[in-house]
Amino acid sequence: MRRFAAPALALLLFATTASAQVTIQHGTTLSELINNLYGGNGIQLKDTGHSAHFGESGDFQNFSTTLQRVLQSNPLFPIPSAVGLVSYKFNEQTGTYERVQGSLGPLLADRGGTTGKGTFTVSGTYSFSNFDTINGKNSIELVLHHCLLPECVTNVASPYLQDTIHVNVKFRLKSQALTMSAVYGVSDRMDVGIVIPYIRNDLQVATDAVIVPGPNSVPPDPHQFDLNVETPGQYGTGTAIGIGDIVARAKLRLLPKASLFDTAVLADVSLPTGDKQNFLGTGEVRTKVTLVASTSIRNLIPHLNVGYEANWGESKLNSIDYRLGSEYAVRPTLTLSGEVLGVVRPNASKLFQSVALEGQTLIGRSEIDGAFGGKYQLSKNRAFLFNLLFPLNDRGVRASSVVTIGVQGTL
Repeated sequence: MRRFAAPALALLLFATTASAQVTIQHGTTLSELINNLYGGNGIQLKDTGHSAHFGESGDFQNFSTTLQRVLQSNPLFPIPSAVGLVSYKFNEQTGTYERVQGSLGPLLADRGGTTGKGTFTVSGTYSFSNFDTINGKNSIELVLHHCLLPECVTNVASPYLQDTIHVNVKFRLKSQALTMSAVYGVSDRMDVGIVIPYIRNDLQVATDAVIVPGPNSVPPDPHQFDLNVETPGQYGTGTAIGIGDIVARAKLRLLPKASLFDTAVLADVSLPTGDKQNFLGTGEVRTKVTLVASTSIRNLIPHLNVGYEANWGESKLNSIDYRLGSEYAVRPTLTLSGEVLGVVRPNASKLFQSVALEGQTLIGRSEIDGAFGGKYQLSKNRAFLFNLLFPLNDRGVRASSVVTIGVQGTL
């Protein structure tokens, strides 16, 4: 299920200088691999009569823990829409719900329609996510201080105590997910469903450290790397494969009589079935309630979703989720969909702080993505779907792109 290696090609991709000497780090989990950089206890320099241990206060390990928590805090794949290929609309004249022909449905957001009693919709999708940016950049710089005590900062006799080590960190997490989802119409007003992801995560992380003398330091500076003790370059790579967090969901259509808007409430419960230490799941139970509204304007179906997600393990990760977009039925066999997806975490940034980041954060208070995709009808009850998700702002640890393709069928 898991394997760890250090391919030469990846080393060439991550090496910051041709002459840098690199230590290969390992771990039994992806989280442990990150933590094991520099031996898991800060950076030890050469003993020149002055033994220096930068990050002894836990600065670097605090950062590695912070990075782990960010990657563990959210699913690495997009949860597909609960909408099937067909939907039902209330007919005021007959007093019943009738099957509606037209749009094949959105991909990530939801609309107010339901699947219909006895209708069973199954989807199989493949998603590829490439997480390689932090706050819009492909690396982040950490600053490790040797000593921040007043007697160190003002010590004229030992100006080297003001030296710092700057660590450039690059990481790349490629996440692939095979997701099976099913929706069943219990009644014309209520659907129930389940989402089961199977995930493969490939992680590469590399660091390069440089000693920056203090403003008053003069040669010879006692702070030097000893390649027999600690190399300035560190590298780790690993793979983890397994089931992710399973999502159980239910959707209840509101306003049973005909109205301008179709409305529904959607409830999701994410179960901690994925391995948190390998970023396959969050390790926490999460519940999300979403109010869904949509309407039809000829071939155009705009929709709005506003939801609130509660994390039962860490309340500061609670978030407000919104999705705004529209479907457009180009023709009966082709529907295109465009969406803006956002999440607001009012208190999450307070969780992901580290002294070494010097004010930088690894998670955004507000993260906004755009999505464009569509469904193409292959037969009466089957359709091919595709979607591209991309960031619209640069907050936090983000995927530069998420590509999804799949097949959806209705029974």
